[in-house]
Amino acid sequence: MRFFPRGVGLLVLAYGLIASTAAMAQSRQSSSSGAAPTLIEQQRTGKGLFSQNCSLCHSPVKKNNKSTVEKGTSIGPLLDGIFSGPKPRPEAVVRTFIQRGVEGKMPAFQYGLEPKEIDAIIAYLKTL
Repeated sequence: MRFFPRGVGLLVLAYGLIASTAAMAQSRQSSSSGAAPTLIEQQRTGKGLFSQNCSLCHSPVKKNNKSTVEKGTSIGPLLDGIFSGPKPRPEAVVRTFIQRGVEGKMPAFQYGLEPKEIDAIIAYLKTL
């Protein structure tokens, strides 16, 4: 007796492999950029939630891991510097993007994440 259509198990497995690869790429990126800042508990929670929910699309994956110049590519925009870069985004705008998503581009997380979890992701993004 099957609970899922044929192929769903492979999709879940592929998603897990891609997500873990993206998370590893992100951790390599942060560790190679010098001393990582010490994160407070909320930021550590946000980092974990980011890895689970956002890294598949927002973490760069390098084609050449030996290159120190290549930043890699990602499906969605890279979020490092979103609050402090050349075009800093207001926190309310980032929160709205996370909650409502972007039709055809990014899923909405208003029902998948609690407000305190979104707060934690935002706290983590501020460290990038």
